[in-house]
Amino acid sequence: MAAISALITELRTDLNDDLVSGVATRFSDTQYLNLFKKAIRRANRIVQRNGIQFAKTKEAINTSATLNYVSLPATFDVWHGLYRDDTHKEIPKKTEKEWETIFSASALATCLLDQANSLIYFNGTPGAVVVLTLWFYPTIDPAAYTVDSETPWSGRLDDIIMEYVGLRMKNIDELDASFDRALMTDMEAQILNAYSSNAPTVVEGQGWLP
Repeated sequence: MAAISALITELRTDLNDDLVSGVATRFSDTQYLNLFKKAIRRANRIVQRNGIQFAKTKEAINTSATLNYVSLPATFDVWHGLYRDDTHKEIPKKTEKEWETIFSASALATCLLDQANSLIYFNGTPGAVVVLTLWFYPTIDPAAYTVDSETPWSGRLDDIIMEYVGLRMKNIDELDASFDRALMTDMEAQILNAYSSNAPTVVEGQGWLP
């Protein structure tokens, strides 16, 4: 990973925008930073949408013997899967419609994500402490980033993000929306080409053969 300021320095050279006596000649650090924030937000949704492995994380969650819910991790953003550590089985997440029409089920048979209240609900109280593992995509929010902030994902996407920002800077006066869409497509393709092979392959069954 690198500080955003280091990436800005590289971009200034690429764009012939080197500082003169410490003063920007074309674009300010703030302009660069705003585009880095946009690029990071967009890259985050790309890795989530395509299941890129390095963007996932996991956290242990303990149930309560007397409560039918647990709190989500503070960094939770997008669900990936919830598993029991004792049986190594997944606790399937239900939709609101499915959840409301369940007639009878064991306490940890299924769950419901209540993201508005940062909770995971179960069918009943477990009656004991059960250790669970939640896999999820954590929140990546660059809103408070400064030029001294380090890039996320251990720097894996630094070059791709920097290239995207550089091309945006070159087009900053053109206001060409089609160019921006092309850049998004290119950034997504680069991320997938680099990291999609690390994602697990899911093989769909074909049912019973005669």
